[in-house]
Amino acid sequence: MRFRKNQKSQDLYGRIEGGIKVRIMDKVAVITLNYNGKKDTLELLRSLSKLPTTNYPLRPRSEASQLLTLVVDNGSGDGSVSAIHKQFPEVDILQTGANLGFAGGFNKGLEYAKIWGADYFLLINNDCIIKDPDLVHMLLKTAKSDPKIGLVSPKIYFAPGFEFHKERYRKDDLGKVIWYAGGKFDWDNIGSKHRGLDEVDSGQYDSAEETEIFSGACVLVRKEVLSSFAKAMEDKGGLDEKYFLYFEDSDFAKRAKEAGFKIYYNGKTSIYHKVSRSTGIGSKITDYYHARNRLIFGMKYATPRTKFALLREAVKLFIFGRPIQRKGVLDFYLGVTGKGNIASHIESGNVEYPLKLSIGIVNYNTADLTRKLLESIFNKNSGFDLEKMEVIVLDNGLIDPAKKAIEKFLPKIKYLENKENEGFSKGYNKTIRFSLGQYYLMLNSDIEVLPGALSELVKTEDAFGGQAALGGKLVFPDLSRQDSAFYLPTITGALKEYFLGQWGSYFMYQPESEKPVKVEGVAMACLLIPQKIIKKVGLLDEGTFIFFEDIEYARRLKKFNIPTYFVSRARFVHHHGGSTKRIGREKATEHLVEAAKHYHGIFYYTLLTFVLRLGQKFGRVETPQTRWRE
Repeated sequence: MRFRKNQKSQDLYGRIEGGIKVRIMDKVAVITLNYNGKKDTLELLRSLSKLPTTNYPLRPRSEASQLLTLVVDNGSGDGSVSAIHKQFPEVDILQTGANLGFAGGFNKGLEYAKIWGADYFLLINNDCIIKDPDLVHMLLKTAKSDPKIGLVSPKIYFAPGFEFHKERYRKDDLGKVIWYAGGKFDWDNIGSKHRGLDEVDSGQYDSAEETEIFSGACVLVRKEVLSSFAKAMEDKGGLDEKYFLYFEDSDFAKRAKEAGFKIYYNGKTSIYHKVSRSTGIGSKITDYYHARNRLIFGMKYATPRTKFALLREAVKLFIFGRPIQRKGVLDFYLGVTGKGNIASHIESGNVEYPLKLSIGIVNYNTADLTRKLLESIFNKNSGFDLEKMEVIVLDNGLIDPAKKAIEKFLPKIKYLENKENEGFSKGYNKTIRFSLGQYYLMLNSDIEVLPGALSELVKTEDAFGGQAALGGKLVFPDLSRQDSAFYLPTITGALKEYFLGQWGSYFMYQPESEKPVKVEGVAMACLLIPQKIIKKVGLLDEGTFIFFEDIEYARRLKKFNIPTYFVSRARFVHHHGGSTKRIGREKATEHLVEAAKHYHGIFYYTLLTFVLRLGQKFGRVETPQTRWRE
């Protein structure tokens, strides 16, 4: 998102005040969460134009960008995504595909921003409005004054007209009524207490100081807080998704303090908040999650005396409370966490994506091939549409990075770097997590796109209603056929191939049809998967460094009854082995054996290897080396 440049643009990343310098290298991700809140989210985004920034585009594809604006859409069905994308085309919109709640939605945003390389994360509710153009600078200034300051919230006012007690205030007071000015946690009653609540601001809370709690409506988070969480067992480095909604901020604060970080309030900057706009005061949603999550949080952190009081109160609430509160208490005792199952959370089926297709490419020591691939993608005849599609390139280790070779494409693509080679699955999973399209197309760096191939895959997937995985037709550089479809490897298949001469029963083959053909699996050198299938089936298996990813994923697709089709009309040149030969034959063989054992298990692997060796010695089929696999 490109914000208006003003005089303060020169100050944001270079100004020194009180010895604290906000460096141009600091990358800040502004993340908001939308769930059927189109009007509020658009208003927030319009207000973000007040923030000064450098004169670079704010898409992560620009290396110079220091500010990323990300809207995480939690499966909205109100046209939010198309409206946001139309009015703010440079804002990244990450579709979760379902309502994951406050914690789950923001965690997806944090994951995306971490891949982008954010140093700080500004989490802000979509029902907030930016009041102060210096907001980011002032929060950064506080955070950078002490490396132990992990979280900083600004002063938060009720948005005019959203005060709890409107009759108390004069017209001139509206917009000055405080909702949050720091505060503390009431451990006796298990709840946060906001300092200054309902007071008219007269400068009484204008200091920057340490506080016990932050506000989930707006908080700047230092990346080291998340990395410290991730080191803890069973901690993913974000908000605890057991809560879904309410108390996840209290839990986050508790964990941050236990990790040695301070929480600060900066009263010298502020925002407006349309309080309880998302759920409504006294709604069923509020009743359910507050009743249940108060027990979850209290029983985890409170003193024995308070826990006893909570249990006593829970019994009372279960007997005399409203029906939805009784359900919240019951679900706590039944161990129901996360979203739970309440009627007010009926999912919308009209999930929108800002882009149609994301293309993921992982380069390892193949800069020349990656450049050729990008040239073929951006060829006007490939079917690539920059308005509806995106390309993500990951340099998986810096032995021979592609960055210099693909420099001319950097303004058009999203570029990522790994310092070390993390392997095939981890690399491509990172590009999947960083993708925004409805469909994700995995391409090996040794692929070249032939005319019409991209549009053919998209058209075919649309015809299947986004319910299938697709593989393109691979050919050698001389355009001769290359086998890329397969049956899942079994002992029966090996016997059929070697001893009965049934070609393609174990090794790869190529279907003979102009129409899409259903197969068990296709080579991952070119595989299109809709995001909703990825969300159902999961990411690639990271249990191996390289090899067998396509076979393992094909097995999972089959398990979930998701069909895979070979699309012969979508053709791609594949420089077979162009990527793996850079690893070295000996190392590649070692990885192949490890992957085979991981996939089959030691017993089945040993038995299958025995059958294959018998087949190689006595069988009727001599399989070309290019079609060999364990």
